[in-house]
Amino acid sequence: MPTPTIHPEFQLQLFSQAAAADIVQRLLDLDAFWLPRHPHLPFYTLGATNYYDITGNPAKPYLRLAQQYNPFLRENFGEVYATLLAGLQERLGQPVGFLPDAALPGFHIFGGHADFAVGDQHDILHGAWFQRRDGHGFPGNPIHTDTAHLALGLPAAVAGAPLPTLSFTLALSLPQGGAGMKIWPLRMADIGDLGGQEQMQLLQGCASRLVAYQAGSLFVHSGDYYHQARGLPVQEGQYRITLQGHGAWFDGQWRLFW
Repeated sequence: MPTPTIHPEFQLQLFSQAAAADIVQRLLDLDAFWLPRHPHLPFYTLGATNYYDITGNPAKPYLRLAQQYNPFLRENFGEVYATLLAGLQERLGQPVGFLPDAALPGFHIFGGHADFAVGDQHDILHGAWFQRRDGHGFPGNPIHTDTAHLALGLPAAVAGAPLPTLSFTLALSLPQGGAGMKIWPLRMADIGDLGGQEQMQLLQGCASRLVAYQAGSLFVHSGDYYHQARGLPVQEGQYRITLQGHGAWFDGQWRLFW
């Protein structure tokens, strides 16, 4: 099958709000298995993820955690993964599967906390975020492009062309004020050669847009443009819960991972 062109971003309703709420309740019932991702803030994942378990982590527990959590995720959320694969395959018109030996797409879980309130001081680039993400205070909300395929050792290019990639978020529980993704019309190729301060100045001076999430809806994009999660919960008892993942065109199909 020929290499696909990069698909534009789109949203795809995979679950009703009632079905999304059922998935959320099952996740809350499994809180003993959540992986804490911050020393004191209520931020967790259910499943291994490249940016915590490979990048910036000298222990690199990614493969161990993937082997541990993948069967657990399939057992408890098998229908979620089946619906995800079927929905993407129908929308893209191309084969979709999981990347062998990689972590399955997993869950981001943010509980309500006052430190998650929006503030300009929280807008930082990924490099700065990696340096402070494990500190005591809120590390900020990173503005970034997605390079997860490189963290897993996949090639940056094939036959002289960039490896086609995609990223996706399935919104399941949103805080009362809503949530989504802020996107800038700039890519790494546009500003990647500049210093961090210059990059931030360009991003701050560039018009951005907000993609609003809806519970049960999948948002898919290329991951190439700078983006940032928006709408972290600030009130106790509220959650921002999403299923997260990436994909790369590999061996004649889209291979999904986290």
